[in-house]
Amino acid sequence: MKLNIKELLDFFDDRKDSQKGDANALMAILGEDLNASVYKHFRANKIDILEESVVQGFRGGKYLDRWIVDKKNRVLYQCEIKNSAATAIGGKKLKSNADNEEVKRISHLHHWNREMRNNFSKDGEHPNYITKVLLPMRKPKEYKKLKTEPLLIYWMPISKDKNGLNPLSILAVNRLHLPMEREFSKLYIFSVSLYLRQLYRRGKGQKSIDIEMPHFEHRMEILSKIQRKK
Repeated sequence: MKLNIKELLDFFDDRKDSQKGDANALMAILGEDLNASVYKHFRANKIDILEESVVQGFRGGKYLDRWIVDKKNRVLYQCEIKNSAATAIGGKKLKSNADNEEVKRISHLHHWNREMRNNFSKDGEHPNYITKVLLPMRKPKEYKKLKTEPLLIYWMPISKDKNGLNPLSILAVNRLHLPMEREFSKLYIFSVSLYLRQLYRRGKGQKSIDIEMPHFEHRMEILSKIQRKK
């Protein structure tokens, strides 16, 4: 499925043509499918997104959103996806043609520092809805021998790098001093918005992104059946 990069950025990062409730409703349909598929595109489609549930154990516990497997490097990512856009609480608008300084101000100085202060603070309650990604999950049987790494995917522009442009950040978990059991040494954090901006600015600008979105396509088929035809 081909998606218009500028329209995605305009709508979710700048609230263009958005009425109250639009962004949340569309993210509910697009969200996890879109974000995981864009990450797969970032990895040159050399990874697979699994359908298996990501849960701690057989009887309850915390759960995450996706398993993503890199068979070549024998890595299994347990992935939590956060769809927060400019309309979310504490979100900041960012135009699709924003210059580097503005992107830096939003992605690093605002969003990164806010997440470290609010959701990764050693004084907070953990695991919370973000730091649960650091809890070991029960692997699918066929991938039990693979190394597991935690991956956090945000829609919003967020980056550890001080220039605020790198869509992939790697955070040393032991430097967080979180009051919880930690099995992993690194946390990978990916920004969908920053990657799309990277594509959009490259060369003459990439106008669209072609990704697999089976769940979204299925929902669109249902909506087309519901819609009354003239």
